[in-house]
Amino acid sequence: MEDAVAPRKGPDRIAFYTLRIVTRLCDGVGVTLMVAILVLLVAAVIARDLLGLGMPWTEEVASMLAIYAIGFGSISAWVRSEHLVVDLFSHKLSGLGKNIQYRLTALISCGFFALAAWGAWIMSDMSANNKTVSLSISFSYLYYGVFFSFAGMALIAVWQTLRGPVTWLEAPREEELISQ
Repeated sequence: MEDAVAPRKGPDRIAFYTLRIVTRLCDGVGVTLMVAILVLLVAAVIARDLLGLGMPWTEEVASMLAIYAIGFGSISAWVRSEHLVVDLFSHKLSGLGKNIQYRLTALISCGFFALAAWGAWIMSDMSANNKTVSLSISFSYLYYGVFFSFAGMALIAVWQTLRGPVTWLEAPREEELISQ
């Protein structure tokens, strides 16, 4: 997406910049959270081994930060189409066939993401009274991170279903990069 050229006008231009901002924001937040996890774990090791101080709450905080970091990373990867894909026959389809396959895949993905988001929302409600041991943080906050991730990807999948494939989101294939 970084190398893509923005469409000249219309709704695609708005979508292009919106998705670019979303990916940059998600990347920035995700990296910041991963750095926070690293700093937190290093501080816990130093406090335990060098200072003799226990920091049992770091595990709970690191777990929560990891869930949110993965959620932000998943949204960014979905926009860029960087999730794992098994492509067995798409290269043999016509333009119309690829368009239909793209929209169908986005629709099925949207259904899955919406179902997963709903499940995370239900779990957040069910676990509202369950609290972590050290900090007494509700487990609902863990499920909110999962909900946020799947709800964000569901919204993007809805847009993909309605809009269809766009050339400015397509990443260059490895074969194309090697031949250049």
